Amino acid sequence: MLASTSVSVRPFTALAPRPVRAVQRCSVVVAVKPTKAGDFRGLSDEEVVTKIGELKVELAATRFLQRTKGNAEMKPGEQMQPNPEKVPKAHTNKHLRRQVAQLWTILRERQLAQGISARDARKIETRAALAAGL
Repeated sequence: MLASTSVSVRPFTALAPRPVRAVQRCSVVVAVKPTKAGDFRGLSDEEVVTKIGELKVELAATRFLQRTKGNAEMKPGEQMQPNPEKVPKAHTNKHLRRQVAQLWTILRERQLAQGISARDARKIETRAALAAGL
C-alpha cells in the first residue's frame, strides 16, 4: 500500500515590489534615413559614381566602429573600453547598403537605356577603376 503523505499548502502572498533602478541610456543620432531610388534619379552618372564611393567609405567606417565598439585607436597592451557614444546603430549598415544598391540600380538602368550590355558595363567599370588607381 501507499504511504499517505501530507502536503502543506501555503496561502498566496504577494512579493514586495522591486525597487526601480534608474537606467542610463545613451543614444546616437544617425543621419541615415531609408531612401527611395527616386531620390537619386536627379543625379548625373558621375555624381552617382562618386556618391557610391562616399557611401562605401562610410559603410566601411561604420562597420569598423561597430566591430571595435567605438574604439578607433588602441595602443598595444591596452584593454578595450567600449565607447557607446561612438558606436553606430545596427540598422545603419542596412540603410547604407540599400542606398548603394539603389545607386547601382539607377546606373544599370541608364546603361540599359543606352543599350550597353552587362559585359561591356563591367569592362567600362574595370577600366575606370584602374584609371582611378583602385
